[in-house]
Amino acid sequence: MKNRVGVPGLNGPGTLAVLVLVLVLGGCSSKHRDPVRLVPWEATVPAALQPPAGSPAPACPASALAVVGGGFEFAPTASGGTGRVALRNSGTSACALTGRPEVLAVGAVPAPEQRQLPLPAQPPAFPTVVPPDSALLAVPPGGSATVDVEWRNWCVPSGSTAPVAPQAIRLTLPAGAGSIDVGYNAVPRCDAPTQPSVLGARPFQPAPLPATTPWTSTAVLATISPLPGARELTAKRGATVRYAVLIRNPSGQAVTFERCPMLIQLLAPAGRSEVYQLNCAAAGQLPAGGSLRFELRIRIPADAPAGNNGQFWELDPTGNRGPQATSRILVR
Repeated sequence: MKNRVGVPGLNGPGTLAVLVLVLVLGGCSSKHRDPVRLVPWEATVPAALQPPAGSPAPACPASALAVVGGGFEFAPTASGGTGRVALRNSGTSACALTGRPEVLAVGAVPAPEQRQLPLPAQPPAFPTVVPPDSALLAVPPGGSATVDVEWRNWCVPSGSTAPVAPQAIRLTLPAGAGSIDVGYNAVPRCDAPTQPSVLGARPFQPAPLPATTPWTSTAVLATISPLPGARELTAKRGATVRYAVLIRNPSGQAVTFERCPMLIQLLAPAGRSEVYQLNCAAAGQLPAGGSLRFELRIRIPADAPAGNNGQFWELDPTGNRGPQATSRILVR
């Protein structure tokens, strides 16, 4: 052995056994002692995402809606294209914009037959923050809603000379509220000359929250982990999982929470995004070179598949859009 060192007063076999026991117990104790402070969970939904108070507003007439920007920017897909347009309430009072519009390409000469295809609602892509659907019941003046349209197979009838492309995409609002002509950037290719052109619309949905000022200029880091004392993240369908996110400040200056950020989380593939306000009041500040551990909770959908489900988390999704952290939850 190298450098055998005797400890005065602990040289007998009995005292050696006591020393080993003390070291083992001391190691176990230090293993479970976590120097990072745990900030408790607080299920606060940001004010911008809370359902509107009061009764639903009257339906938005087409005359009160204005197209935001240049209209549909159709992006190519495997078959046709998909685009989104935002409609702003340009009136002086709140109005409701619910349901699904009819959609038609207008002004083409000659025009092929067109077929309507109602499409289901689609959850926003993570980490986009979108108010609840109830916000559509009272869109305030200046507020917006969006609608997604899919368009495929635009075939000019055979024998046509100098055909004229559609002048606009017409959205006809539900319940006889009128129609709006929206500009667009391109027609889809002709995939089946003997088949009609197909236009499908999804239901209206609230417009995503606008960008905000980042909560900090410091590049903090984040890691998902079980709460202290737990070994792994496991759950049953329909349960709520308690977990932690460790936020670390590698800089030499403390980070304050005066501008309190939101957080967004998602369990894929069956979950929907959940957005909460970080518990900034209990956090105080993130010390220079230090860390804080935040307790969080996420719901496990009743239809979550058994096995590993992806867990995604992001801080300040409308500002810094980070830090981000990923993990997995084992659904049994």
